[in-house]
Amino acid sequence: MVVSLATLSVLLLLLREPPTVRIGFAGQLEGLASDLGVQGRNGAQLAVEHLNAAGGVAGRRLELVAEHDGTTPEEARAAVTRLLARNIQAGVGHMTSGQTVATLPLWEAAGVPLISPTTSTPALEGKEDGFFRVIPANTAWAEALAAYARSTGLREMAVVRETANAPFSAPFAEAFVARFRELGGTVTADLPYATADRQEFAQALRHARQSTASGVLLVCPARDVAMAAQAFHRDRFFPALYSSSWGYTRELLLAGGSDVEGIVFAHAYAADLGDDAFRNFHAAYAARFGWMPNFAAAFAYEAVMALGDALARAEGDPSRLRATLPEVRNLTGVLGPISLDRYGDVHRRSFLLTIRDGEFATLQ
Repeated sequence: MVVSLATLSVLLLLLREPPTVRIGFAGQLEGLASDLGVQGRNGAQLAVEHLNAAGGVAGRRLELVAEHDGTTPEEARAAVTRLLARNIQAGVGHMTSGQTVATLPLWEAAGVPLISPTTSTPALEGKEDGFFRVIPANTAWAEALAAYARSTGLREMAVVRETANAPFSAPFAEAFVARFRELGGTVTADLPYATADRQEFAQALRHARQSTASGVLLVCPARDVAMAAQAFHRDRFFPALYSSSWGYTRELLLAGGSDVEGIVFAHAYAADLGDDAFRNFHAAYAARFGWMPNFAAAFAYEAVMALGDALARAEGDPSRLRATLPEVRNLTGVLGPISLDRYGDVHRRSFLLTIRDGEFATLQ
């Protein structure tokens, strides 16, 4: 067989080019929590495109492979199994703590490092494993939110919390309640429900209304926070409303309208930052996808950028990522510098936020 010079040149070029590094993304891409998953996937994709446009990492191009991880542990494990079958070399996800906890043994068994944009459960803090994240543990936010609530004179609080994502919602609610009580407040009702059970959700809201609380903490996804605020106001119940970071997405503004005005959040993300890196990211994201990013998009972008930094430290060898990710130091991020510690945890500033005139605004 005679091989032409052109064909030979292409073959030699392919042999010289390092293979593409495949990054698997796992998040909820449809359903009630898709506001996190879709934005997270888009933020990760934007980072991949930016790194590739700059020449890749250590001469290697990146490719993002996305899978919908559903709402149950079984669906999450199935998504990870599909990703691993596609020969991914690093993972970005999951977007909820419950799905991450459910799948981490699979990632560990495969030896594939996982970096999460939005998994903030303290249950994974301080462990030397293959899990990394660019968002801090959520207990500090819960305590700050409780302290703010007491500082306004609020004395009684009811708590409505979603249970399918218990690794996030349970420690957040527990930390809030402990701090609120420590400061002299009273919790009149603890009302758990599962997102899939709308009757249970309605019952939790009814019990919150029937309590003597003048404030309600909602540890729920954005659409449920919006529904709760609307249901309360329809029934002429106007408590001070507080939400975990889970509800802090634009979907809350779109679904809740004027009923969600004044809700207070604590988060590591503020939508009205004026930093150059923050503004540049917002402009690039809006130009690429046609709408504004939320915190899930920003943190997913940062997660891929941290992977890129670690891959450069590993001289392009994905098998060394687990060792080089804890070496990420002062990486420029959307929300400020990113440094990972030996356990893969990050420590960064947090904000108290509200909704004012239909937009998110920073309180302090």
